[in-house]
Amino acid sequence: MRFLHTLSAILFYILGAGFFLLIVLDYNGIGEGVARVWMDIADLPLLLSGLLFGGVSLYRSVRSDGDTSHALIVGIALPLGILFILLLLTNFLTPAL
Repeated sequence: MRFLHTLSAILFYILGAGFFLLIVLDYNGIGEGVARVWMDIADLPLLLSGLLFGGVSLYRSVRSDGDTSHALIVGIALPLGILFILLLLTNFLTPAL
């Protein structure tokens, strides 16, 4: 669980910093085409890494040391999975603005 937490944190911070940089560049009119394409491609990996990072962080903070609670994993993963599917559908079913 620790490896998954570290991996999702690294991915989330790298993608988040990249999005922040691209938004600033797009706002200033630098590299508009590349920034918009990258933001269209990398939005779902950022969302997935953020949900994974948040879910694993919540699980690690709630569980007692040394115990693996499958009910807790399902209780955290199920709402996050539903949220990801809803946002995935919203991403693909809404027209680009």
